[in-house]
Amino acid sequence: MKKIIFAAMLASISAIAFAEVTLFGGQPQMVYEFEHERAANQGGHSNSMTLYPGIRWKEGWINQAELMLTHEHETQHTNGDTERTNNQTFAVRVKKNVHFTENFGGFFRTLVGHKFKTEGAYNYGYVEPALTYEMEPVSLYTGYRFVRAFEGGRANDYNLWRIGPGWDINEHHEVELRYARAWDVVTHEKRSESVEIEYTYHY
Repeated sequence: MKKIIFAAMLASISAIAFAEVTLFGGQPQMVYEFEHERAANQGGHSNSMTLYPGIRWKEGWINQAELMLTHEHETQHTNGDTERTNNQTFAVRVKKNVHFTENFGGFFRTLVGHKFKTEGAYNYGYVEPALTYEMEPVSLYTGYRFVRAFEGGRANDYNLWRIGPGWDINEHHEVELRYARAWDVVTHEKRSESVEIEYTYHY
């Protein structure tokens, strides 16, 4: 966990300096995400913290580029036994915004990353089309992620629906709440549901 936080701090400092020198108006930001996830069969739960150091642009082909650094503490219950593991994820993701009207729009986001697990580490990615509706200072969001592993069969393939509100507190601070539900791609059964809170600081 300490390594993840230290790496995020270095990435954030580098992002600020890089943006000021070379990125033509790019605005550095840091996102802190806390998630509590529970398995659908009540077989376990996990708590995770994710840091997203990144840069956003108002115009251009890409409106946001981020690193993703996640530390997850997972607890599983099997046949009366309890197993606890710590997993890490490193990824890169980018986002393109679209606007349909003054208040109604959306975005398309894609990610490529690697999940480090005690057993069964793998590379994966996702694409996420989403819709947004803004009523300053409140915004509403719903998105659907198609998450796929690049190796190891389809055991780690799932689809994820996310929905929730956000608040722009001021030009530097933003808070978002999310509810998410995941389904297995092969069986179409519910895998898990979770709640998330995100805090964003815009430099």
